[in-house]
Amino acid sequence: MKLSGNTILITGSGMGIGLLTAEQLAKDGNDIIGVDLDINLLKKTKEVVEGAGQKFFGFVCDISNPMEIEKFVKNLKKQKLRFQILINNAGIAPSGPFAEKEFLVWKKAIDINILGLIHLTHSLIPYLISEKKSSIINLASIAGKFGSEGTAVYSATKHAVVGFSQALRMEFYNSNLEVNWICPSMVKTRMTDGVTPSIFTPVIEPIQVVSAIKKAIRKNPGEILVPGYLRFSIVHLPALFPKFSLWLAIKTKASKGWLLANKGLEKNIRI
Repeated sequence: MKLSGNTILITGSGMGIGLLTAEQLAKDGNDIIGVDLDINLLKKTKEVVEGAGQKFFGFVCDISNPMEIEKFVKNLKKQKLRFQILINNAGIAPSGPFAEKEFLVWKKAIDINILGLIHLTHSLIPYLISEKKSSIINLASIAGKFGSEGTAVYSATKHAVVGFSQALRMEFYNSNLEVNWICPSMVKTRMTDGVTPSIFTPVIEPIQVVSAIKKAIRKNPGEILVPGYLRFSIVHLPALFPKFSLWLAIKTKASKGWLLANKGLEKNIRI
């Protein structure tokens, strides 16, 4: 698809990667439909999008709530808004020892990262396939390729996003709808505050994820790992040498940062 002249719907567009994506894609000449929990955060997104000379349409919606998704979709229809690209960016990343955390925290991650994403996508596919050319881009994670301690449920949700995306790409392969998914390493945002990185999870800048999103729009490659060289250590090595990879991950304490992290952002999770 072309990188300009589209209307792009972005969930979780009020901060972090979502906000930066909205800003950068607006600079490329795209109108933005922003979805977020917080109306005040959407005001910032509106400011940067309109500052780039593009139109912005903001909607408050908790995608973990099925009724709110249905209300949002009805509002889209009521306002007769069309869009060609859906970027499923909204998500949360609670971490810590699986057995020690309140289950409702894990359930919230499932409700947002999996059920909300799938429900919203299901509701919006009729809009996408009515366009001459359209695209779905799902924000997964390298945690969707390799599970690790401290991220049991988050890894499960991102594995689900990867599998869902792969299946959808096959279903719509001969149609006008493209499906891609991004698997970034640790991104320098509030979501990773308090997490110590490792050699297997290098810290990357949010703009690198935005660049991957743009690549997905332009080239439709399917899966994109960020950075790309992680495919060897995260995908190929565990497939070829599973026992060695497990030993290496434990020996190097590859994911201890997530097991021990005390992230302030988790206090804001509504359960």
